[in-house]
Amino acid sequence: MADLLSILSQGANGLSAHRAAAQTAAHNIQNVNTEGYSRQRVDLETLPAEYLRNTAYAGMGVAIGAISQSRDAFLERQVPATLRAQAQYTAESSSLRSMVALNPESTGGLTEAFSAFYRDMRMLSQNPSQAGLRAAVTGAARNVAYAFNRTANGIQSAQAGIDTQVEQSVEEANRMATRVANLNGEIAKARAMGGEPNDLLDQRRLASDRLSELLGTYPVPDAAGNLNMALPGGLVIVSANEASTLTAAADPNNAGRLSVQVTRIGTQTTEILSSRLLGGEVRGFLDARDGTLQQTLNALDTLAFDFANSVNTQHLAGFDLNGNAGQPMFDVGVTSDGTAGTLSVSAALISDHRLLASIGAAGNGPGDGSNVLALIATESQLLSGGETAVGALSSIISSFGARSREAEARAQQESAIASNLRAMRESVSGVSIDEEMVNMTKAQRAFDAVSRVIQTANEMMQTLMTLK
Repeated sequence: MADLLSILSQGANGLSAHRAAAQTAAHNIQNVNTEGYSRQRVDLETLPAEYLRNTAYAGMGVAIGAISQSRDAFLERQVPATLRAQAQYTAESSSLRSMVALNPESTGGLTEAFSAFYRDMRMLSQNPSQAGLRAAVTGAARNVAYAFNRTANGIQSAQAGIDTQVEQSVEEANRMATRVANLNGEIAKARAMGGEPNDLLDQRRLASDRLSELLGTYPVPDAAGNLNMALPGGLVIVSANEASTLTAAADPNNAGRLSVQVTRIGTQTTEILSSRLLGGEVRGFLDARDGTLQQTLNALDTLAFDFANSVNTQHLAGFDLNGNAGQPMFDVGVTSDGTAGTLSVSAALISDHRLLASIGAAGNGPGDGSNVLALIATESQLLSGGETAVGALSSIISSFGARSREAEARAQQESAIASNLRAMRESVSGVSIDEEMVNMTKAQRAFDAVSRVIQTANEMMQTLMTLK
């Protein structure tokens, strides 16, 4: 009788084990399209055998050892760095790709404005006193200034747009950091009750992956099972169930543009994080804004400053139709800072084109256009960078294009690596419906077989009771 009771007990364990296997397969199928879900499996264990009456060991059936996830630790260690690099270069590339102000083919651009300015100068040199031609030169000068203004404003607008993206990314990073910290706490509580909270682990991995994309963080597991998160510079922003607070605030040392600031865990101290301490898409945005775009804007300011001073110097050497010495054609500051965005033509010259200093020497008549020829010669004059104005503009455009293409190439390369890694991860952790249906069928058949064993044991017990 005791043996039959043991069979019934084993049967109960077997039913529980195979029911769990079927339930897990069903859970896998239901989450086949759930982002971040890792396939689960029931690890069955043979129960220790029992020694029977000094004769032999008899098996005691099966039990659930654990419900575990299908993961490859080697692949998982590679994921954060790959996500960080892909997000960084994709963000940088997209920020530069959206900048169309430097398109040399665009209507009203600097290339066209320079060409029109010197073309109208050449036409004026043939009839220096003709009012329409003088007005055309003044208008062409205004178009050059406008083209500089538009290009600079386009770059600054792109930088302002990046600020908005940085702010949004930092807000999301705060949510992800808080989520990882909260999940650390929930996972610790679940483990204290026994078993592995697989679905919570998936949620934590998904949040930590996104945090890596946003800030370039990398996971630092500890002995207690927490997943702490640190920035590339080493600063820990998630420790157990606590998270730092990140903000995007105006930086007075960077023209009021947004910088990423952090309040360390357990303190009220806030510090600015330089881009080299960050990674991910925020690093990409900052590199585009403060790197390529700012360098391009600085070069454009220098070009505007040098060009305006070159023309002004020659204009001051001439005389207008009133016989007075020439005045500056362009209003320009004492340094190049911000020149491209503020460059303008003298208001006096705009209102009276007779003030255009076309005459080369005092006392010469209005038909003298020698200073116009000298102004035309500024087209081939070498500026501070050792290039002409058109040559310097071409270099600026080429340099920007080269940096944009480099960022695009890196983004494509890192995206390919990330796609390959995701495919490898999916092959390990992803759910195959066909495989899970097979597992469900196996569990069902095992469940049916165990049920039959229980039924048979029960019949045997009934027979024994009848014999008594």
